Amino acid sequence: MYCVKCGVELADSERKCPLCHTPVYMPGLDEHPELPYPAYNGEGERVNPKGIYFIVSFFFLIAAAISLICDININGTVSWSSYALGGLIVAYVIFVLPGWFYRPNPAIFLPIDFAAAALYLCFVNLLVDGGWFLSFAFPVCGIAALIFCVPVILIHYIRRGRLYILGGAFIAAGGFSILIEFLMNITFDLRSYFLWSSYPAVALSLLGIMLIVVAIVKPFKESLRRIFSI
Repeated sequence: MYCVKCGVELADSERKCPLCHTPVYMPGLDEHPELPYPAYNGEGERVNPKGIYFIVSFFFLIAAAISLICDININGTVSWSSYALGGLIVAYVIFVLPGWFYRPNPAIFLPIDFAAAALYLCFVNLLVDGGWFLSFAFPVCGIAALIFCVPVILIHYIRRGRLYILGGAFIAAGGFSILIEFLMNITFDLRSYFLWSSYPAVALSLLGIMLIVVAIVKPFKESLRRIFSI
């Protein structure tokens, strides 16, 4: 028998270490021995997440101020910094804003994220006088919001038939890639149909069909449930 603290060999009759005086635990004799170290209760010091998001928000504010000041000092007016400020606002809405809320609901914040991205694209379109927002960016953002938000909302509230929902979402995303190329051809007059969109369309559609087949065939579904706990 050895001391748990200093490692000195102990006699069977000793109740304390003769070197460091650490109590000796003897199985079968002491039901409630005095531990030589404090018991760990599993509770550590918790970090306040609001403080972290406050610091992150402060860094976002510093980045915005630096961009604005540099732009004005170099160009004498607000030019490229407006794009940077808009991008920072969109990034803040997507990555930081939900953290201020306790258990943020994705069914609420995900549409807000797409709305923020659409507004930023509209702002850029106005600055460059592009004329591509209504014919390309707006329908792309709107349909993408539906494809992503609807499955998230269904999974969040229904919590059943997830494989069917995910399979349908992948198939819809595959068709959406074809629509993107179609809108690009109309807006920018590219005249190249199905040049790249067929590849993600086929891959996503096959993946969606596979998920639906797995959901229908019970042995496949049980195997997937055991592996991924879904």
